[in-house]
Amino acid sequence: MKKQISLLAAITLIMCFATSVLAYTEGKNLEAPKAQNVVIDGDLSEWDTARGLKIDDQSQIIDQIEHWDGVEDCSMEIYVMWDEENLYVAMKIMDDTPLVYREGFPLDELDSVILFLSTDPLAYPERTEYTATDWRIVQSADRFNNNYDFFIYVDREMIADNKGWGTRGEYGDELVFDDYEGAIVKVDGGIVWEGRIPLHNLSNADIPRLVPAAGMTVGFDFSILDVDLPCPGIHSLRIQSSARLDGRDRTPAMHDVDRNPSLWGTLTFVE
Repeated sequence: MKKQISLLAAITLIMCFATSVLAYTEGKNLEAPKAQNVVIDGDLSEWDTARGLKIDDQSQIIDQIEHWDGVEDCSMEIYVMWDEENLYVAMKIMDDTPLVYREGFPLDELDSVILFLSTDPLAYPERTEYTATDWRIVQSADRFNNNYDFFIYVDREMIADNKGWGTRGEYGDELVFDDYEGAIVKVDGGIVWEGRIPLHNLSNADIPRLVPAAGMTVGFDFSILDVDLPCPGIHSLRIQSSARLDGRDRTPAMHDVDRNPSLWGTLTFVE
């Protein structure tokens, strides 16, 4: 009898994971291998770069399409790895004017990237509103004397009940996450950005911590914002991994991942 109950529970869990894969944006799943001795130094030689997502197509632009001059102007590849305590994110960013940063401006009006992540693998995949386990994490950086300062803005304003984890870091100059590690290396045509996010930062007494495991799938998406002018806030080209839009009249509301997590892609943890 106990074996039958255990088997039923396992089947139910697998079905929940499978449902999550089907209900987010189809065809936008990123496989994340388990990390092995990752060093955060901007060198991606220990990464499996065959498993990645590309943001490099005109159909993925959700704002200011008129300011995109092709992949050399703004595009990126994203890679993710994991262990039981951390999410590792690597980005190859092509940008002819990378890391435009100005103190005092909202991070999502600067050169930045946005990570969208659900920390609940059993979250209802067709939900059209954020819950406390849905995260919009804006990351930016500023170069100073050949070193980089990293800034994080966690936007929780769209969540009706954030369970005590509210918006932090909107106007930069804050790292927000404990024990975050980051490294940026300049390359021809852009930068490589490698980071480690300790997952305990995305939890509290009322929000369980995500503990990745092989075979688990969670909601996930990624965005890049590009400002080429010397004054931020004038325009921010934005390209979204999960978007597939036609025409030239683009606004973020047409693919509103900032409010509707059912539009995200997915992330699957693999060995």
